[in-house]
Amino acid sequence: MTTFNLNKIANLKEADYSKISSRVKAFCSTFETAQILTEIVKDELGHVIFKAHAVVDGTIRGTGHAHEVEGSTNTNNTSHYEICETIAVGRALAFIGYSETDTLASYEEIENSKLQETQVALHKETLGVAANYLSVIFKKAIEERNEEKIAECQRDMRFNDSLMRAVNATLNDNHKDILIERGRRIQEERKYEAKKRVNKNLNG
Repeated sequence: MTTFNLNKIANLKEADYSKISSRVKAFCSTFETAQILTEIVKDELGHVIFKAHAVVDGTIRGTGHAHEVEGSTNTNNTSHYEICETIAVGRALAFIGYSETDTLASYEEIENSKLQETQVALHKETLGVAANYLSVIFKKAIEERNEEKIAECQRDMRFNDSLMRAVNATLNDNHKDILIERGRRIQEERKYEAKKRVNKNLNG
């Protein structure tokens, strides 16, 4: 791997090479024929993977990849392509020496990772609040055999597996037994109604 003494590059002594913009500027200042080529190697279901090449005189000197998921952070809601491409460029340049000592990750990459961790933590906190609130209502409805309220709580949890698991984890054996018995009763009622409809159709 070719490495460079970045601090000897003219006018870049104070550059922060943890930032991708500084890496790009240094690379382009070092070589008159410097090129940075990027391409999307995956783009499906909100996932995008970029590949970046650092090229000098038509020869690839370094390659970097990056993966981003749309909506994983607030910024990624609208700019996950741009973020992904930029990080891939930063990694390609880091692999040929344009980075701080003993680190490949850029400032942008680290900040993006921190932001994603914050979003995950916020999601968990929000989920916890929602689960605590709903579990109180759900358990009370079960204990009171309140059919309307039980059904409403179940609708609120529908299609949200994380919330459903969190709420169900708060139920005791008595709650579970009541729900099991309720489920069997509803199933029998549906069978009875279906049988009635069939008989009605047969009898004209």
